[in-house]
Amino acid sequence: MAHDTYAGAAVPLLAGLPAPALADFDRIAVHGTFRREAPVFVEGEDGDCVFLILRGKVKVTRPGPEGKDVLFTMVGPGQLLGELCVFDGGPRHSTATAVQETDLCWIPVPAMRGWLARHPEASLRMMHLLATRIRNVNDRLEDVTGVDVATRVARALVEQASRFGRRTPLGLRFSLDLSQDELARHVRASRERVNQVLMDFSRRGWLLREGNEWIVLDPPGLTRRARYRPETASRRPSITTTRAPGGAWALIRRS
Repeated sequence: MAHDTYAGAAVPLLAGLPAPALADFDRIAVHGTFRREAPVFVEGEDGDCVFLILRGKVKVTRPGPEGKDVLFTMVGPGQLLGELCVFDGGPRHSTATAVQETDLCWIPVPAMRGWLARHPEASLRMMHLLATRIRNVNDRLEDVTGVDVATRVARALVEQASRFGRRTPLGLRFSLDLSQDELARHVRASRERVNQVLMDFSRRGWLLREGNEWIVLDPPGLTRRARYRPETASRRPSITTTRAPGGAWALIRRS
């Protein structure tokens, strides 16, 4: 049953672990569904469990200088949420909110520590995931302080499209699940400037908006505009594509 429960989410923590470790994980996990806009946890609460997203999307925010929430990251299927509490036992440092109806499982901290102790291969996997998270935080510091607004917007779009997009004949379609104000705060720019950038990307044929969704018409073009440095490009989100017969994009994602 554990194989079926987590296979669809492509869970890095669990991928390739032996069947006893998966069954043990399933035994200690509690499953539930959060409706859209429901808080998963709130900054300052006790960090008493770890979450694993199976379906849907969760935004992680912290208050900005003006008191409005600023997006830190989006978390999707297969990703952990709130895992630092396993190691430091401290309170939540951010607020997590479901932006779609989201299926999760959660594991109490003592049970998670016991599972990691019983399965050393899982402990190594957890350390690798935490190291990747630290690298990602360092990369985001560059996004905030080291590049222009258009580059920051391009990087935000590439990240969301590479993680949550789905292939269509036109390109990679995804829902940003952010208001224009939220996107502007995320890239540390005014709403007006972000709108100018999005209009420019549309004029260049990289991007198309349809209702509440975006379509990346030219994934290589948008990825090039993200202007990742060669030293970090291999670990940054990217969309590499080739044209299939009939003009559809065949997509290879890296994130």
